[in-house]
Amino acid sequence: MAVASAAIQQSAGIGTGSSALIVPLFSALIGGAMSYAVLRTTVSRMERDVRDIRRDMSEMYSLLRQALTQIAHLEGRVGRSE
Repeated sequence: MAVASAAIQQSAGIGTGSSALIVPLFSALIGGAMSYAVLRTTVSRMERDVRDIRRDMSEMYSLLRQALTQIAHLEGRVGRSE
């Protein structure tokens, strides 16, 4: 982006020499830093979400196992009474 912006400025006669590269280069650096920060924040949030999902799935598995155990006990009681 910085090179393209500098080329456009030079072809339009706006900047001269190395001064034409300062603003686009500075803008590219800021854009790169912002992109990295957004990416880093997104990745850390996704890691946290995946960790929460795994914990929730583990709790659901435990609850399902308890329910199946209780159903098996009930079936045993019903089977003995018949």
